Amino acid sequence: MQIRWLEANEARFADYARLFPELGVNDPLPAPAEWLANMGPDLVFLELDGAVVGYGYAQALASSGYVRHVVIGPQARGKGLGRELMHELRRRLAARGCSSWQLNVKLDNVPAIALYRSLGMEPDFRTWVLRVPAPAGLPLPASPTLRCSEPPASSDATLEREFDVPSGLLARHRAKPATRLLLFERDGSPIALAPFDPHFPGCFPFRLRDPACSRAVLEQLLAFVPVDRAYLQLVLERDEPSARLLLSSGASLVFEIQHLQGPLHA
Repeated sequence: MQIRWLEANEARFADYARLFPELGVNDPLPAPAEWLANMGPDLVFLELDGAVVGYGYAQALASSGYVRHVVIGPQARGKGLGRELMHELRRRLAARGCSSWQLNVKLDNVPAIALYRSLGMEPDFRTWVLRVPAPAGLPLPASPTLRCSEPPASSDATLEREFDVPSGLLARHRAKPATRLLLFERDGSPIALAPFDPHFPGCFPFRLRDPACSRAVLEQLLAFVPVDRAYLQLVLERDEPSARLLLSSGASLVFEIQHLQGPLHA
């Protein structure tokens, strides 16, 4: 069994497009040029005996590595390649100065959870991925009036602390030309943070401190959804009250996931 690690390039997009559906997330594929510019530096492909059978996508965010995708094709599973891929991602993140790593995994993916725990990660919190119909929205109660703004990059560190966002993640969002970082305030107090990416279209992460403000926030976000898209996708971490409110009002649950994290050199 001969393994080689390949970097992303234009020729690798076909492999990415073939393997990406194995994640089961039903997200749209980016354009090849956008994919290479935004994701390429953080991707690695696994070639087994001359065939690309998997890939990993992991971002170095300050001192923490965020593993986004771990994919092994069906024909190559059961050979320990998921572990090999995680070891390679760990090596790359360590080389970029990370001392910890984290990821999300679907609750029913028991083998993957066992693998990640064997590498020193432990469950941390739950995440809800929801879709709100666009442009209709949800029949939510009236909200207080909020101010929506696009804060400058100089405020990123403060906002990351304020909303418990991994350090460096907002800078990653700003690097995407079409993404808008939206801050919602009530009487000067931060209420919600929403990095809106029209490609999905949606927000990751979506931070909402007060569910009573849901309607005002969603109405503003829905205005940014492209006219040819039928939903707004929201990723709510550690926020079961907001998730339950939106679900009870008609949002659809895409899936519920478990966040894990741990030291990089476990």
